Amino acid sequence: MNVEEDKMGLRIRPLTPVFGAEISGFSIRDGVDDATFAEIERAFEERSLLLFRGQPVNDEEQIAFSARFGPLEATLAGAIGANSRLARISNLLPDGTIKDPNSQLALFTRANLFWHTDSSFKAVPAKASLLSARVIPPSGGDTEFASTRAAYEALPAAARKRLEGLIAVHSITKSRERLSPQAVTEEQKKALPPVPQALVRTNPATGRKSLLIGSHIAGVVGMTEAEAMALNEELVDLATRPEHTYRHTWRVDDIVMWDNRAVLYRGHPYDEVAHRRLMIRTTLAGSGPTVVNGRIVETA
Repeated sequence: MNVEEDKMGLRIRPLTPVFGAEISGFSIRDGVDDATFAEIERAFEERSLLLFRGQPVNDEEQIAFSARFGPLEATLAGAIGANSRLARISNLLPDGTIKDPNSQLALFTRANLFWHTDSSFKAVPAKASLLSARVIPPSGGDTEFASTRAAYEALPAAARKRLEGLIAVHSITKSRERLSPQAVTEEQKKALPPVPQALVRTNPATGRKSLLIGSHIAGVVGMTEAEAMALNEELVDLATRPEHTYRHTWRVDDIVMWDNRAVLYRGHPYDEVAHRRLMIRTTLAGSGPTVVNGRIVETA
């Protein structure tokens, strides 16, 4: 799909040649019929990232729309609103005041400036995320996305073969401590110990493969730490080449949905003291672990 399509009243416009699509012609608040939803779901599987502009939603509406794609994850222990189905990506506390920029809560969120994928540090990694823009700053705060499917397909056949069967270790502690030792709490470390994940994943709807890489990687089974970090850096560099990326400048009421099996993303900085930013994320749970007892059991 490299040209704009019109299906079931939906307009589907590619964002880049390799991934991403803007979808318009429907309203979440007015309800989405099954046929229209099926086209949205198809576009998600094919394009990995969807942009819905002009879709104002409250928390309950975002949860309801997200849950049509599958069960939702609970938010992290130690986070604001822990164990709910909504994650606040914000410099604001629940009472509307601005976080201390040097606090653990602020540092934890700021680690999202590294290229990462959501919940790969959980035994069951996430399938997808939906992020809605509620309050945005006048400048800064863009979000950049990269296709690890395009990166995998850009690798020579010999390199792809070398990666098949590799198991990486993912850790929230590793990614947060890249920014600061104070960015992660002892509670979070205990609740989320390192977990193994298949390095190569396969989309069951399309059969296309992608890479599960990014800042959460703390090692690769069978490699030294230096070798593992070098491999991860090499693959992230490939995935984040300009031809594999899309940078989104937010408007209020934008919603972006992306496939955590096939997309890396990172935030861009903004003035966290002078301006307010509130993004609400819902996260779709994965179907199961990718590794059990040291063996890859599924790559979907």
